Amino acid sequence: MKLSSTVKGLITGLLMVAAGLVLYLNKVDETSPVQYIGYLIYGLGIVWSITTFARNNPEPLKFGVLFNQGFRCFIVVTLIMALFTLVFYKVNTNIIEEKAALTKQELLKTEKNRTPQEIDTMIETGKKNFPVMAASGAIFQYLLIGVVVTVATAGSLSLRNKK
Repeated sequence: MKLSSTVKGLITGLLMVAAGLVLYLNKVDETSPVQYIGYLIYGLGIVWSITTFARNNPEPLKFGVLFNQGFRCFIVVTLIMALFTLVFYKVNTNIIEEKAALTKQELLKTEKNRTPQEIDTMIETGKKNFPVMAASGAIFQYLLIGVVVTVATAGSLSLRNKK
């Protein structure tokens, strides 16, 4: 059964969500290298999409055709991870509260030009916007990583095809 790059992106994204949940539920420290397992899964999913497409097409493929396969994969993963990030923070408001408390402490120590009331207003606004900002950051991050991995993989395969 042949899987399209879009389906491979769906599989990759779901594996990344599962890995993220496992890490969260096992309280893996943010400094642990294990936290990067999602990026490994992501990169491997893109490489899987491009290389299997190239392997199943006997004629030499141009960079654009290969890039398109990686794009189909990483755009689905990006959508899944953005939705996951948004839902995760909407459900786990305690994380936002913890981050807000730490930020408030730091601002009270370092921010000399603002009153405590202004800092409280900043913190409340930040708490309201946090899920959307986190999802926006995830979108940018996953698009950037997706492009880099796709360009590297499609580029190396298309150069190999020229030989």
